[in-house]
Amino acid sequence: MDSPLCTPLTDVRRTDLALAGGKGANLGELIAAGFDVPAGFVVTTAAYRAAIAPLDEVDAHAVAAAAVPAAVDTALRAAYAELDGGPVAVRSSATAEDLPGAAFAGQQDTFLGIVGDEALRDAVRRCWASLWTDRAIAYRERLRIPPESVAIAVVVQRMVPADYAGVMLTADPVTGARDRVVIDASPGLGEAVVSGLVTPDHAVVDEADRVVAHTRGRRETVIRAAANGGTRTESGGDEPALTDGDLAGLARVGRRIAAHFGTPQDIEWAITERGIAILQARPMTALPPAPIALSRLQRFIGPVLLELLPRRPYPLEFTTWSLMIGAHVQGMVDGIAGLRLHFADIMPAHDAIVQEFVPYQPHPTGRTPRRVLRTIAHLGRDPRRWRTDTRYAQFRAATAVLAAQNPRELSWSELVSVPPQAAAATDLMTALRIAYLPPAAAAMVRLRLILVALGRTDLFADLLLGHRTVTQRANDELAAIAAAIRADADLAGRAAECDGDELWALVRDGAPRIRAQVEAFLDEFGHRETTSILLGKDPTWGDEPGTMMALVAVLLGDEPDPRPARFETALATLLAHPVVRALRLQPTARRLADRASTGVLVREDSHFELTRTMPPVRHALIEAGRRLAEAGAIDDPEDAWFLTYGELRSMTGPDDTRVDVRAAALRRRAAYAERASAPLIAPSTLYPNRRAGDAVVAGTPGGGGRAQGPVRVIHDVTEFARLQPGEVLVCPATNPSWTPLFARAAAVVVDNGGVASHAAIVAREYGLPAVMGTGDGTRVLTDGDLVRVDGDLGTVTAADE
Repeated sequence: MDSPLCTPLTDVRRTDLALAGGKGANLGELIAAGFDVPAGFVVTTAAYRAAIAPLDEVDAHAVAAAAVPAAVDTALRAAYAELDGGPVAVRSSATAEDLPGAAFAGQQDTFLGIVGDEALRDAVRRCWASLWTDRAIAYRERLRIPPESVAIAVVVQRMVPADYAGVMLTADPVTGARDRVVIDASPGLGEAVVSGLVTPDHAVVDEADRVVAHTRGRRETVIRAAANGGTRTESGGDEPALTDGDLAGLARVGRRIAAHFGTPQDIEWAITERGIAILQARPMTALPPAPIALSRLQRFIGPVLLELLPRRPYPLEFTTWSLMIGAHVQGMVDGIAGLRLHFADIMPAHDAIVQEFVPYQPHPTGRTPRRVLRTIAHLGRDPRRWRTDTRYAQFRAATAVLAAQNPRELSWSELVSVPPQAAAATDLMTALRIAYLPPAAAAMVRLRLILVALGRTDLFADLLLGHRTVTQRANDELAAIAAAIRADADLAGRAAECDGDELWALVRDGAPRIRAQVEAFLDEFGHRETTSILLGKDPTWGDEPGTMMALVAVLLGDEPDPRPARFETALATLLAHPVVRALRLQPTARRLADRASTGVLVREDSHFELTRTMPPVRHALIEAGRRLAEAGAIDDPEDAWFLTYGELRSMTGPDDTRVDVRAAALRRRAAYAERASAPLIAPSTLYPNRRAGDAVVAGTPGGGGRAQGPVRVIHDVTEFARLQPGEVLVCPATNPSWTPLFARAAAVVVDNGGVASHAAIVAREYGLPAVMGTGDGTRVLTDGDLVRVDGDLGTVTAADE
């Protein structure tokens, strides 16, 4: 049976997405469920396809100019006549709308107050054309929605003479609380609210129908339906805000809609003399997980772990790296303190899609007393001996074997055996860290206690800088590469406006001496992660030298001032302390400071060594994806990241049809898209009640002192070159790749992390004020804002020019 060209909304349901598009399917579902939805019909995707079939090329201009087929025109006139031919709202309804993770808000067009057959026909055609605007195409490309998979329907409904209208969210979009309904309202049509023309009235209603917050909007403008069609815009009036009873009634309707669809909803509504009319409902996107109660220990540990998760892991990352890094963390916690930790508790997953992040809560076991006593017994071990331990040599030998393998030359069974080989090498590093990190930490604790007794805890951070870590060595090498480029006037001039990839191409093709310098750097440091040790899909420095050269580009603009001799100055101050001198404790104090700074060295350098396992595993997984795509098992090599390691391991080869990897990849891609833009944990859960006084942003003090400067928000390595000297670096989190930026920044403000996070450690090393764990700094602050950062109080306040 042929699909209808026009069909009443009463005849479609949520399962009719392919015919009625997301908006139309949901409206039909709401009508069937008994909600008040304005009468209307759907110009189906069959009508759209009939209209574009004769076109040689489909683009916005061609579709807008296309003739409406006679059959479609006849059906459109008949359906419009059923609505008595009055003013109607004409809204696009794409088949990609309201897919998981893709709200498509504002991507296609809406036309209000349309009257007459000719105007309606033109509005429908313009809705069709809106599927092919630049913004709609770019949106689909970002979500990797193939153009051939989308079509567009058009919803035509009687205009509603709204007294008030707006948007209602059935969960708090900031905190993730599912027991809150958030309502934005304004007099007149809801278009003023949806399009952002007004600052609306804003209300929050709790689950008991109490209005717990209500602020009046500014009424900048009001849009109303014109009597003869179209709309008219008026200046804002003095209409009263909705009453608490009105808001409670809206919230009840919203909760019923959310319950019907089984997920929090984003709802457009209108209030008329007849009551509440529902104009649209779609799933909320980018919604944080519901808030959870955390202990003080979880609030301390959580920010440190969360900085390792700047994004949600892909299924193949999660299932492979839990085998390696997850096992490493579990082994460390068990080996040092006998505590139970399951990776699945920290990152609960459904069908290999990580749902949320739950900060670790230690659980003692029967092994705890024995393991703790063993750890205490070894606290006197010299942490500097970790590189001479035989297990370190074994680790380096194992990772050298992995690095020497060419994935293209491995059989399938050898290829999928690379992660277990890397896990076995990781076990050696786990044993090393169990043996040497506790004495390193104990040395830091002993130094801290001595400084407390002497009343000089202000020296502690500087006294931890006595040994040059591998990260510092890498940064010095990057600075040397930048200096070599600056020394070549011609090269420096051409490099001035280059990004990382362009700079690498310039050096690779035209500066052989500096190219050799870069290649030597990559030989030593190329296995370093660019984002996180947990995110193996992201390239290392060696895989994409442009990411490393982006750091060099940062250092080209100006030669950084030499790092102050903070350790030497602090040590001299300690040794000169009257009590230390009187008791002749200088040798003990010097040895204690040396041991404590070695603790930082052990932690940083052992992490660096651990990343040696990343490139071989990443290359093996990429090769597996290439073979699967070549065999036709999946559509694209990138789809392999939506598989699990267990699925790859269970296959005898890329052409093994016993495992339907294509279906698994498609299923998980949709589920991942549904959550990709949502945070793993609501900021308010991890960082509650941080705002204080006149602070624009607040968090945990991470580095002492105060500084003032303009904000520069940097999200990832591709934006590094945007940071200018003297600006306040605001970012989601950092890792060792970010360190060169600290030489330029006036201060550092970070969404995630605590006092033991990378950003805090490096900020203290550079003497920068730092505020950690703001939760929303990158969202609240914008480029150019002039702020004052107080690293002692953990606050960011607005500053005067």
